[in-house]
Amino acid sequence: MSGMSIMLAAVGGTVGAALRFVIGHGVHVIGMPAWTGTLAANLLGAALCGVLAGLWMERHGSGWRWRGDRWRQEVVGVGGFCGGLTTLSALSDDAAILWSAGDATTAAVDLAVHGIVGCFACALGFLLARRWVRGRYCTA
Repeated sequence: MSGMSIMLAAVGGTVGAALRFVIGHGVHVIGMPAWTGTLAANLLGAALCGVLAGLWMERHGSGWRWRGDRWRQEVVGVGGFCGGLTTLSALSDDAAILWSAGDATTAAVDLAVHGIVGCFACALGFLLARRWVRGRYCTA
């Protein structure tokens, strides 16, 4: 791990966290429950993570995570930006608040949607990115 990797992760994380704040504030302004902002940020981050992984794997092969300059792209995009945008701590806080307010059903549904739909969003982003790259750059 280099100082440059740490700096890139920090920059990406800062931008992702700022976007998460904007999304959370936005849902509050339009009158939606606070937990929906966390859900929106987490699903967006999962989908973007899938898109980035699909793009890089299609362009660089399955060993993309550990190759020099390509590692920097992942650090800033996935580890930094998507890591800052998505958050387990906010999810846990939302679920605890809902649970303690007596809304255990919404807390359970929220946790399930994050986990299940988040995985599907990531996989869908991955598949769409790979299809886009193959359609654009492969002429077979």
